[in-house]
Amino acid sequence: MADDGIQRTKTGIPLPGPEKLTRPEWALNENSFLKEMDSVPLFMNSLPEDAADNPLIQALQDLAYDGTPEEVAENFKNQGNDCFKKGKNFYKDALVYYTNGLDVFCKDAKLNETLYVNRAACNLHFGNYRKVLTDCAQALKLNSKNVKALFRSAKALYALEMYPEAIDCCEHALLIEPDNQPVITEMAKIKEEFDRKEKIKREKEERERKIREKKMKIEAALEKRKIRTAATPGFKPDHPHEIQLDEDLDQLTVPTFFLYPEHNESDLIQAFNEQDTIGEQLSEIFYEPAPWDPEHKYRPETVQTYFETEDNGGNIGLLKVGLNVKFLTVLTHSKHVLRDGLARFIVVPKEDSQWKKDWLAKYGK
Repeated sequence: MADDGIQRTKTGIPLPGPEKLTRPEWALNENSFLKEMDSVPLFMNSLPEDAADNPLIQALQDLAYDGTPEEVAENFKNQGNDCFKKGKNFYKDALVYYTNGLDVFCKDAKLNETLYVNRAACNLHFGNYRKVLTDCAQALKLNSKNVKALFRSAKALYALEMYPEAIDCCEHALLIEPDNQPVITEMAKIKEEFDRKEKIKREKEERERKIREKKMKIEAALEKRKIRTAATPGFKPDHPHEIQLDEDLDQLTVPTFFLYPEHNESDLIQAFNEQDTIGEQLSEIFYEPAPWDPEHKYRPETVQTYFETEDNGGNIGLLKVGLNVKFLTVLTHSKHVLRDGLARFIVVPKEDSQWKKDWLAKYGK
C-alpha cells in the first residue's frame, strides 16, 4: 500500500476500493457535534442574547406558532418536557415553554391541565410556592382528581408551614390513589413535622400561661399589702431577678440594691424576704469586709440606712430606717415606691464627715 493510502498494483496502477477521504472545511466537528448543533438556529436549546436582533432566529421562533392553538401548545409542552428531563439546569427553560403553551389559550382541557401541573413542578424547584399553589389550583379546576396537582400542592403547603392544608391535600390524593407511595411518604413527613411544631406551640403557650398566672398572683399580693409600685419608661434591668411569691407561706421576696454612695459601690440581694429585718440583711452583707472597706468600717452598728421617699408630686426625699425594722414595713410605707420591681437602700457611715453633710444636703437634710 502506498503512502497515500490507495492500494495499487506492482506497476503502480490504482486498484478499485474505498479511499481515505478528507473532511471538507464546512463539515461539523464529529467530536463536538452537539455543541456545534446548538449554534445552528434551527436546533438551539436556548436563545443567545442578541436573539431579538437576529432575523433568522426570529423567523424560526415564528414557526413555533404555526398550526392550531392545540398543536402549538402541544409543541411547547413537548419542548418543556425535553428540557425538564435534561435536569435542574434546564428547569428555567422548561418553565418558559410551559408558560408559552398556556399563553396560547388552547381549548384542550387535558393539555392545559398538564401544562399547569408541569409548570408547578418547575416552580416547586425554584421555591415559588405561591405560584405552585396557583397552578395546581388551575389544574384541579380542570380535573379535581389530578393526583400530581394535589401532591405538589401538599409539598408547597408544607414548605409554607401550612400543615393541616398540606395533610388535607395528601388525604384527597390517597382517596384517588390509596397506594401512591410518594404521597404516603410525604403525608407521614408532614404529620411528623406538624406534631412537632404543635408540641412546641403547646409548651410555649403553657409557659406563657404560667408566667401570666404568676404575674397576676404577684400583682394581687402587692395590692393586698398596699405596696405602691411604679415603672420607669424604657427601663431594662441588668439582672435576671424578679419579685417572687411563696404561695405556701404567702411571702414576697424582692430583688434589692444596697447602695454605698461614699465609695460608688453596691450589693444586689437577689431575694430579700419581706419578713427579714434590715439589720439581718446588713449582718449578712458585712459578715466580712468588702474589698472597698479593708478597715471594716461598714458594720450594722456603725452605719445608717435610708430609703428614698417619693410623694405624689414626684418629690424625692430620704427616710432613715432602723436595724430592727422589717422589710415589709418599708415596702408598705406610704411614701415608699417599689419602682421597676426593685427596692433600694442607701447605707452611709454614722460618723459625721464633710462628704456626708454634702450628700445629705442634696436631699434637703
